[in-house]
Amino acid sequence: MIHFNLDEFAYEEMLNMLNNLHFTERTGTVSDLMFLSDDWWLRDTAVVENIVKRDGLWEIQLVFAHYQEPCKLIKRVITRHYNKKKAVLCAQYMRRLAAKDQRGTLTVNLEDFALCSS
Repeated sequence: MIHFNLDEFAYEEMLNMLNNLHFTERTGTVSDLMFLSDDWWLRDTAVVENIVKRDGLWEIQLVFAHYQEPCKLIKRVITRHYNKKKAVLCAQYMRRLAAKDQRGTLTVNLEDFALCSS
C-alpha cells in the first residue's frame, strides 16, 4: 500500500485555493447539460469494441464515436466474461448489433484526433 504524504505548505495552499474557488466558479446552466438529451449524433456513430481485463474478468466496453467529430464519444460497459475467447466473440456480436451501419463502413481514424506527439 502506498501512503500519500502532503507537506504543510502544500496543504495550506490547497485550502487557500479551495477557499478562493467560490470567487472564480460560476453555477452551471441548463445548456451545459443539453448534451445528455441531445442524442441526434448517435445516429452517425462508429462502434468500436474494447476488451479489458479487470478484476479477473474480461470486460466488454463499446465505444460510440461520431465519424465526423471523433472527440464526441460515449463509452459503455456492456458485460463481463471469465473466458477471453467468449468475450471476444460476444464483443463482436455486440458491436454488430449496436452499430447503426452494420456493414461497418462508418470508421474513426486516429489521424482525426490531430494529436501532437512532440
